[in-house]
Amino acid sequence: MESLAERAEARLLALIGRYAAGEAEVVHAYFAREHTPEEHFDVLLRQMGRELQTSQWLHRAVLMNEQLEESVDRHRFVDFLEQIADEVKHYALLADLAEWVVGRKLSRAEATKYQVYAVYDPALPEAHLQHPALPEATRMVQLIREAHATHGPEFAHAVLRLSEGGGGGAFVAASELAGDEFRERLAAAMRAIVRDELGHGPGRVRAFAREWVADEATLERAETLLTAYMLQHLRLRNEIWRNPLSDERIAAIARGEIAPMALAVPA
Repeated sequence: MESLAERAEARLLALIGRYAAGEAEVVHAYFAREHTPEEHFDVLLRQMGRELQTSQWLHRAVLMNEQLEESVDRHRFVDFLEQIADEVKHYALLADLAEWVVGRKLSRAEATKYQVYAVYDPALPEAHLQHPALPEATRMVQLIREAHATHGPEFAHAVLRLSEGGGGGAFVAASELAGDEFRERLAAAMRAIVRDELGHGPGRVRAFAREWVADEATLERAETLLTAYMLQHLRLRNEIWRNPLSDERIAAIARGEIAPMALAVPA
């Protein structure tokens, strides 16, 4: 007989798979028509801002280091530092490609044009938690803030981590591009990102199901919150790629009118 943890894992992965397919569709829709180098450049800057925001976590790493082996577990500290390193590395890969597109070195103002914090942090100034050019990214932070208030910060954050990278669908789709030099260079960068993202999001579902899901009510609460996160992440991803999907198509994906993506879940 299927256990609650097994049922929770299957249901949460199915939900992530649906939205991962939606995020892949965003990339396919963007490349379904021709774009100027300036438009490609803008997309890269938008994704760079998403990756670079983790550098703002360094002040938290300093505090964690001061409390290491007291209130901070060493393995949690390693995980935190590795996440910052991975995301900044992804920023560097995309920045290199952006410089190739425009044929010159980026200014700091360009490189940080779309930088905005990706999670709610009450210690940060309000200006870091919103971006006038990125309403969906701003709404994501607001959603996380509301989830913390409604579900408690620990549960809300544990569910949020399952949605990391939107299931990886956009990265996988971009890693398979071919046909011209920009697509091939972007695919090479995205393949490196996909390797790093393999254990994120879907890779955390099994542990979450065993550690957090004690009953059917908790599973339903996790599903509801994860659905809200994943749907907003899809809107955010669409925003990064200059909105190739209509609101109507996003609503259809939310209703399940899409074939779920097979997820790469580490054993």
